[in-house]
Amino acid sequence: MDYIFLWLGTFVLGFWIFKKISQWKNLPPGPWGLPIVGYLPFLDRIICAEGALWKDQRKLITTWLKSFGMSKHSMAREKLETRIASGVHDLIQNVKETSGSTVDLSNMITHSLGNVINDIIFGFKFPVDDKTWCWFRKIQEEGCHEMGVAGVVNFLPFVRLIYPSVQKTIEVLVRGQAQTHRLYASIISRRRQMLGLEMPKKAEYAEHADLFNEHPEGFIKCVKYSKHASNTETHYFDPKVLIASEEECILDNFLVEQKGRYEKGDESAIFMTDEQLHYLLADMFGAGLDTTSTTLSWYLLYMALYQDEQDCVRKEIFSVYPEECQVDCSKLPYLMATICETQRIRSIVPVGIPHGCLQDTYLGNYRIPKGAMVVPLQWAIHMDPNVWDNPNDFKPSRWIDVDGNLLKPPEFIPFQTGKRMCPGDELSRMLSAGLIARLLRSFRIKLASDPPTDEEMQGTVGVTLSAPHTLFVCEAI
Repeated sequence: MDYIFLWLGTFVLGFWIFKKISQWKNLPPGPWGLPIVGYLPFLDRIICAEGALWKDQRKLITTWLKSFGMSKHSMAREKLETRIASGVHDLIQNVKETSGSTVDLSNMITHSLGNVINDIIFGFKFPVDDKTWCWFRKIQEEGCHEMGVAGVVNFLPFVRLIYPSVQKTIEVLVRGQAQTHRLYASIISRRRQMLGLEMPKKAEYAEHADLFNEHPEGFIKCVKYSKHASNTETHYFDPKVLIASEEECILDNFLVEQKGRYEKGDESAIFMTDEQLHYLLADMFGAGLDTTSTTLSWYLLYMALYQDEQDCVRKEIFSVYPEECQVDCSKLPYLMATICETQRIRSIVPVGIPHGCLQDTYLGNYRIPKGAMVVPLQWAIHMDPNVWDNPNDFKPSRWIDVDGNLLKPPEFIPFQTGKRMCPGDELSRMLSAGLIARLLRSFRIKLASDPPTDEEMQGTVGVTLSAPHTLFVCEAI
């Protein structure tokens, strides 16, 4: 009897192995999965959303951004350019005050760029060196670096109980999210007051029910924390310090849409809760600031390393825009070529955002089964020697055709591609081109110390690929 069960078990196991080999033989090459955990140890930064909620929010964001001027043919584009220019003017003035001394230009850009994004998303700007603004940026920065483990823990929560370092990272991320959501709640409350709107009862976020009772004047407690520090420091945020914008913002549009849906009893009102608003604001702010500021940090570094390329860009800027005016990036092909080359040689999101396969699909001779998660390795695409001649060389001229126009090869996907590509791609281009054109028209950028080593030039991987910390000297022209 034992031999019969042994034979039967061997037959079933052999049949299963044969079946799996038949299924695997047409799959793309990749790492061998481990027992139970499969491929999860090899995956990083997994962000997935689908269904009616995603479609609803995506449609709203795309519509609002286009109405703000994030469209090449929008009537409001000039107004959006003016909003961008105001932030850059502050940056230029701050750099001028350094009188050619060593400056942390990347940090200054993050402040100026961040306030432009604050204006577009929240309808407010923070004062220079405001304590809460510095605190907020620090949380965003540390969170972006720590998010690398979140993917595996989303699928295997018990991992956080096994590895203390993973548990600590998750604590930092959860605490950081809670802290930033509290800040959003305070900003939302003030914006509602300005618009004369009341929060729909069914949209209320229960966890924030007593949020404004922590301080006699309703201020929010902000806790400074770090993964590497045991002590904490607290301060209170007074929303009255915020500088209100008179222009449209994402938050205003959401609050108006929220009110309308709840008043009509629309079924889709469930997509417009305050909790969902917190996540939407976090996504918009984080994606907008982190990716663009990272692009500009790498860009400035490459311009400082390749002075000849900087000269070409500056020559084009002076030729097209000899005086201060609105910047149209389509008239600056070589400037755009240097941005594209920067985004290619140092992919800002080296491991692209994951996608899900909706049906069995073939990619070449490889079968991608339904339900599979597809993670596009942007680094490999942007550094493929079969596509790019000498891919390790910084060569902006590869983006210019014989007629002097900017090339747009399909292999270049810094903002992803398809229905799920970044909805703010045009805004990012406007921010980058507008800032660079005005900065390089006023200053020549040089390194304040020795160039980074080859190892440092590989960058630091978090959600984005951060450039090595570098100090610059900005010589006024």
